[in-house]
Amino acid sequence: MTVMSVSDVYSQASTPQTQDNSVMGKEDFLTLLVAQLQHQDPLNPSESTEFTAQLAQFSSLEQLQNIDATLNGFEVYQSTLNNIESSGFIGKTVTAAGSMIAVNDGTPDPIRFDLANGAESVYVQVYDGYGDFVTDIQAGALPAGEQQMAWDGEDSTGAVVEDGIYTFTVMAMNTNGDVVHSTSYTTGTVTGIDYKSGATKLLMNDREIPISSVIRIEETPSEENSQS
Repeated sequence: MTVMSVSDVYSQASTPQTQDNSVMGKEDFLTLLVAQLQHQDPLNPSESTEFTAQLAQFSSLEQLQNIDATLNGFEVYQSTLNNIESSGFIGKTVTAAGSMIAVNDGTPDPIRFDLANGAESVYVQVYDGYGDFVTDIQAGALPAGEQQMAWDGEDSTGAVVEDGIYTFTVMAMNTNGDVVHSTSYTTGTVTGIDYKSGATKLLMNDREIPISSVIRIEETPSEENSQS
């Protein structure tokens, strides 16, 4: 179901709906029924059973159109409700599918990924916002499951990188030299919600995360708890 913004819902309610003339509606059906009655042969009128069947068809058509209108209204209502509820993500720490990490005040986000199977050797390569290589991290052997690695925020020459958004890739191999499948995650604190594209997106500093990619929502730890 398409997620709509609150403003889209109000604009849809105030915008005149155009009628699709290629589909017969109940008014067209009633017009044909009246025309049939007007032009029937008085000496050989339509049988009552046939007329009753046509009236039943008209009634069914009207009921179906009413049901369709009700479902459309429910969809708009559900979209509005989803958008309002998504505001509850603000201030929460969210983990979503993706390979972006942020560096703020010289401190990088943790690098998180999931290994389908145990790996003998795991390498993580970090790239800047332009796709240029920054550094690689050797993690050694890791078991299957969710992993978290720390990056010291330095490039391959030992220089401290600038604050910004970076991406990473994971390369993992087992003892036979076969590639081990991995899934990358991005984590951050939600600072806002964006509806303008028609799909709800969570804002995490300079990152936009589709709400459909979220796999975990947690309370953001306070500074006191993080220092203790």
